[in-house]
Amino acid sequence: MDTPNNLLRELESLEVSSNQDWSKLCPDLLRKIIESLSSIDYHRTKHVCSTWYHVWKTCAKRRLCPWRIIYQDKTYKLLDLGEDKIYTTQYVGLSDNTYFMGSSGNWFLMVDSHLDLYIFNLLTCEKINLPSMDSTPIRGGHREWGHFVEPCRKDRVSEDIYGHKRSGAVVWINERTSDYFVAWIFKQHYLFTYKKGDDSWWNWNSNWETGGKNLGYLDLAYKNSKLYLYTTNNHIKIIDFSGDFPVEETENNRYRDHPFKAPWIEGAFVMTPRIAIEKSGEVLVILSLNIRQELSYYVFKMNLESGKWKKVVSIGDDEMIILCHGVTVRAPIQDVGDGVKSGSIFFVEDCDRWPTYYCKSDCGIFDIATNTIKWHEKPRERTNKSHWFAPRF
Repeated sequence: MDTPNNLLRELESLEVSSNQDWSKLCPDLLRKIIESLSSIDYHRTKHVCSTWYHVWKTCAKRRLCPWRIIYQDKTYKLLDLGEDKIYTTQYVGLSDNTYFMGSSGNWFLMVDSHLDLYIFNLLTCEKINLPSMDSTPIRGGHREWGHFVEPCRKDRVSEDIYGHKRSGAVVWINERTSDYFVAWIFKQHYLFTYKKGDDSWWNWNSNWETGGKNLGYLDLAYKNSKLYLYTTNNHIKIIDFSGDFPVEETENNRYRDHPFKAPWIEGAFVMTPRIAIEKSGEVLVILSLNIRQELSYYVFKMNLESGKWKKVVSIGDDEMIILCHGVTVRAPIQDVGDGVKSGSIFFVEDCDRWPTYYCKSDCGIFDIATNTIKWHEKPRERTNKSHWFAPRF
């Protein structure tokens, strides 16, 4: 079996010059080198050039396994559970003054201390700046911020977005075409969306009214050019962003007339519902519950024939949920250990704001079928936050 050192000696024996065209390196040798790299470098090689990308596609596939990122001052530890490795590094674009809002694969939606939003690739350090939200100082040294959004008026929100409270947010990006979409909720009453090519942020706060009161939003998800919104009246709205202008789906929204009604559970305190979209396109509603000081998760799915929501104990043979991610992610073919398996929910304390006095750590993995939790050890060092994310290999 070739080792990294043997591969390096083989590469050195080629006696390539400094002006050698590395895109013409022997594919078999290049494949061996790529497969011997760490997970992070393995991912980065596909961005070198088109030739390397095509060789990368023929490499042995890495195990599909969510990673855990731990913020510690200006250092970030990446825990790869699939390979049982820890990567410690510093990243330009992430710091103590940035706040995580949402993620899609390696791409993180961030807001910094200047209240500027951007998308950041955790593995390649690519950064995409988003339109600013016009910031204006006010008395007391605090800030308000807003932006002239279509169609006609300016809304202001406060800098509470940067702090301990999580606002619902989704980000999606197509790495091949560089198309992307971002949506986020502020204080349940503001919804902002931005699609690559838009002139400004879209503000949806004034678009819907029920009974004279603005409709609120509890959570959101995005898949196949459609934004799914879980509203404060327990309905699911769907906005189609595939065209030049977003359009609400009404006739094709099979959830429209079937609001979710959480069941009464004795002794349980229910946190804010979350949603996730399955590979099939069906909506899952996830309830986080405190049942007699024990954390649990219930997953519900609507029967498309009867229109009734039912609790499920399985979400498919090859799907997992990263809470607050918005969509299910592919599970490894075989159990990795440490709770990483099909039918799992990866959660962190920041998603639900559940009381920490009865929890063993700030994150863990919940097994839907067995109703058990695998708590992951909390680092001894002081940490700001930790998150789960699913790298795209």
